[in-house]
Amino acid sequence: MRRAALALVAVALAGLAVMPAKAETVTGTARVEEGDRMSVNGVDIRLYGIDAPDEGQRCANRAGVEYDCFTLSRMALERLTEGKTVACELKAAPAEPRLATCRVGTQDLAATMVRAGWALAYRRIAQDYVGFEARAMSHRTGMWGGRVEPPWLWRDRQLATGGRKPE
Repeated sequence: MRRAALALVAVALAGLAVMPAKAETVTGTARVEEGDRMSVNGVDIRLYGIDAPDEGQRCANRAGVEYDCFTLSRMALERLTEGKTVACELKAAPAEPRLATCRVGTQDLAATMVRAGWALAYRRIAQDYVGFEARAMSHRTGMWGGRVEPPWLWRDRQLATGGRKPE
């Protein structure tokens, strides 16, 4: 009987060892830095699963006229967060900036940015927002109304041509 009880305790403890720890959440007002980066209560956060234009990156509208898509993307995220409480569930990786899924109420900020055409699904990290991107592209929403170079390709080109070092 004692062995059976010890075995049950061992099984129960083993089950606890594999249970994931509760995700850390940061809540507060956001200070937007880029279309996919912000600071919430002093924690530098990058929105999980998306990539937005970098500073200096330009896009073109349907007529071929270039515009500052970095600034428009940043402004779109500012409008979503301005004066609102943002809750960010941090991912396990301790890198800076921290990857996180952030919400205002029930609204997923990354999904909203991709759906509005001001950020791209970052397939290297996740597939979560690919469908939203396809819909934005087909409706020519936001940057998709003209020409946009994926930010990761723009950064690679900047490095290859001796441009500024991207973040």
